[in-house]
Amino acid sequence: MPLPNIKLDERTFQDLVDEAKLRIPRYTPEWTNHNVSDPGVTLIELFAYMVDHLLYQINRIPEKNYRAFLDMIGVKLSPPNAAKGEVAFRLSTYLPNPLLIPKGTEVATVRTEEQNARIYTTDQELVITPPVLKYVLTTPNSQTFTNVSLTTLGDDPKPLDVFPENPQPGNAFYLGFDSDIARNMLLIGINSEKLGVGINPKHAPLVWEYWDRLDNDWRELETDNDTTGGLTLPWGQVELYVPQTIGQREITVLADTMTASWIRCRYNNLSAGQPAYLMSPKVLNFSARSIGGTTVVSHSQIIKNEDLGRSNGEPGQKFVLQNTPVLSLSQAAGEIILVDSLEEGKVPEVWTPVPDFADSKPTDKHFVCDYITGEITFGPALRNPSGVEEQWGAIPPYNHMITIASYRTGGGLDGNVGANSITVLKSSVPYVASVNNRRPITGGTTAESLEHALVRGPRTLRARNRAVTAEDFEVLTREATSGVARVKCLTPGPLDQPSPEDRVEPGTVVLMVIPEVDSELREIRPEHLSLSAGMKQDILTYLDERRLLTTQVELTTPRYQWVTIQARIKTSNAYVNERVKREAERRIYRFIRPVNGGPDPTMRYDKPGEGWPFGRILYVSEFYPLLQTIEGVEFIEKIEMFPVNDINRGQAGAPNFIIDPGQRGVLVSYRHQIVII
Repeated sequence: MPLPNIKLDERTFQDLVDEAKLRIPRYTPEWTNHNVSDPGVTLIELFAYMVDHLLYQINRIPEKNYRAFLDMIGVKLSPPNAAKGEVAFRLSTYLPNPLLIPKGTEVATVRTEEQNARIYTTDQELVITPPVLKYVLTTPNSQTFTNVSLTTLGDDPKPLDVFPENPQPGNAFYLGFDSDIARNMLLIGINSEKLGVGINPKHAPLVWEYWDRLDNDWRELETDNDTTGGLTLPWGQVELYVPQTIGQREITVLADTMTASWIRCRYNNLSAGQPAYLMSPKVLNFSARSIGGTTVVSHSQIIKNEDLGRSNGEPGQKFVLQNTPVLSLSQAAGEIILVDSLEEGKVPEVWTPVPDFADSKPTDKHFVCDYITGEITFGPALRNPSGVEEQWGAIPPYNHMITIASYRTGGGLDGNVGANSITVLKSSVPYVASVNNRRPITGGTTAESLEHALVRGPRTLRARNRAVTAEDFEVLTREATSGVARVKCLTPGPLDQPSPEDRVEPGTVVLMVIPEVDSELREIRPEHLSLSAGMKQDILTYLDERRLLTTQVELTTPRYQWVTIQARIKTSNAYVNERVKREAERRIYRFIRPVNGGPDPTMRYDKPGEGWPFGRILYVSEFYPLLQTIEGVEFIEKIEMFPVNDINRGQAGAPNFIIDPGQRGVLVSYRHQIVII
């Protein structure tokens, strides 16, 4: 239910002017010229303007009351969240020693005439380490291995069959590294004999994978600039982007146990019509070096050593930071306040941030920060029921200088940018040639509205920081991390569910999470809807502290079903063709959308909804009223709806009247075609 717009005085500027003019005959009957050109009317409008501003402030009192009521139950408006994502730093030359890219390194988008540069900072240190390739193994089945390290890494390399004589999907060769290669960009050099082995070198059936320490399984690597030709070309190279979750694993070959960070190249299953290997490629040697690294950045700037002023020695002092909004403060990150007497030889006192003063003793050096307004508050003094004044948190000594050592400012929707947008290196880092974000930077949100906080307040009281019901899990998942747009909790149900794969086992809770997506993005790709490893870890860690001991949490994404629409529309005249086409595309993209859209019957076409409901069926008949109401449309000749079976290749199925995504499914727009006839 929306928040009622309560006004204590509903009079507008024009109402005030009209009321004053109606009183002129009573008090000054000789005044007969009431036109706007009359000086007296000018004075009336001036005073009406001033009173209108006063009424505006009076009408804001209910809003302030709501904020005060929420504060009484411990609910504060959530500040903006900073958009986050990965960027890749590429080196200008090969380095024999590790290179450190420090935390807080600034990168940015390009400044344009319409848009200022958006600045991002790295959230952690990045160490680019030269890789040490120690082992090379071959295997026909990932169970038995042959150590061929001396053959390919020695001083006298010999041609090596990396697959068996009759290659089959599942054959692979392993590369073991004796160094920490997490978050590194590796350039793997493969010198092969130029042979015709049956495959198409431009579409080789190979996949590069790494051993994931969190999943304890093999996961696919992101690759780029592959010139190996499926291991059929001399001096080929392939770039591998190694994630942070790569881990060491033991592999036993005969009696030897080899521990390393493993990467493998596996002969993948063939797709329809794809040529197979007729014989094994022959590799002469392997090489590896680091050409850069990837790390996480957030849409923020770091402000250091900002003086707030001097203490007056009284309880409840307040100071305001110069830059807002403020991102969450962390003592571990050095985001503290220093209270300095400025006397020689004395070390400044360290004051730490806390959410509130509920647990603060009179000697605790705590402060509270309002992240939206940037207001810093020190411990207040409150009178208890017995009349005794109690101090909650310490008071900075009189005349001491108060300085915040570090804080971050940023956040908001402005930080959400597309792939390849961050290309400017603002901080000088030696040997770094360029920077780029290969994927969109997402997760930036605006500050929470008062209406949303009023809905969240009762949920917070019901959940009370413990996960028991399905609603508890959904509420706490949103609180766990930024960038969560929607979440659906599935709990064990009847055993006769229509699909066994939709069944939830007893004692298990399945959370389907949809991340934030840029509201301006029309065509949503799978990478826009994937959950980062950091987001998964944050959610699982947060819920693990609040779930029942007997409850297992499974975190996943919905099964996304992409849909394409083809419509033929007759317009009233040719002058409106382009406008009708643009509006039709806009409505369809907004209609079939997992976030910021969806089929809400109460929603106007110019306002976004929550998103396509989980498991809801789509009917082709829904598009006729959606498009017929566009101004300039005479009639809809035909509408066809196709499920997209392969999003990467754009392969669509046969036209359908209905598309059912299943209980765990959500529909997403692919590419729509509007034909004006």
